[in-house]
Amino acid sequence: MRPHKTKKQLKAGARFFLDQKINRSDPLIELPREIVKHATSALRLKKGALVSLFDGDGGEYLAKLVSVPDGEVRAEILQFLDSEADSKLRITLTQSILSNEKMNLIIQKSTELGIAEINIFRAERSSIKVETDQLEKRKHHWHKVAIAACEQSGRTKLPKIKVYPSLTHLIETAPNENAKQTGLILSPSGSANLKDLDLKPCNINIAIGPEGGFSDEEITIAKSNGFIDVKLGPRTLRAETAGISMTAIAQALWGDF
Repeated sequence: MRPHKTKKQLKAGARFFLDQKINRSDPLIELPREIVKHATSALRLKKGALVSLFDGDGGEYLAKLVSVPDGEVRAEILQFLDSEADSKLRITLTQSILSNEKMNLIIQKSTELGIAEINIFRAERSSIKVETDQLEKRKHHWHKVAIAACEQSGRTKLPKIKVYPSLTHLIETAPNENAKQTGLILSPSGSANLKDLDLKPCNINIAIGPEGGFSDEEITIAKSNGFIDVKLGPRTLRAETAGISMTAIAQALWGDF
């Protein structure tokens, strides 16, 4: 039997997330129709093309597209690659609900930047009025946005996406988790500049408000639960810019940038 080539000799041209556990012992994996259509129609991949597959548990699998007698396209597993592109700094983005277009941008870019978890909630001043059950329905779409961002960026683990009816409910739901995190709540009138804080966190939670900002009550609740109200210089960032910027800054200060 010919030995498998090394990682340096083989290079996949596309990456796909499989929403199922990949078993290394299975010689052939049946690919979902959506992936096959994207690979063969959009990307024009042919029989024999190399692809990377990952299931969200870490690492990825180098595979080759093959045709089987029934005409279906499947993937032949060649080797497991113990690659790891996820950040050792665990960043949670606690983001107030915005418009669909803005939420797509935030989830896409924060995923690319290595976010571990995204908590989405309705702030008191949110201009988007949605019920909790509607947030749950939108979560499916946001999950797909995160998957595409992981495929593009080389990540092998998907960020968790959770939804909450309010900031208060979010904070009070997981008090033990809050105690393990360094909480930062962004406010133009914050009491501290981020650059002046003496922090070396390994687990950080960044809270971002809506277009109208957090209410005084929300900031008070956050601070009473250990969050630090911070500001980023003299300029006020847009609601869809703040979370992305803060994630990038956190990675530059304490993460893997």
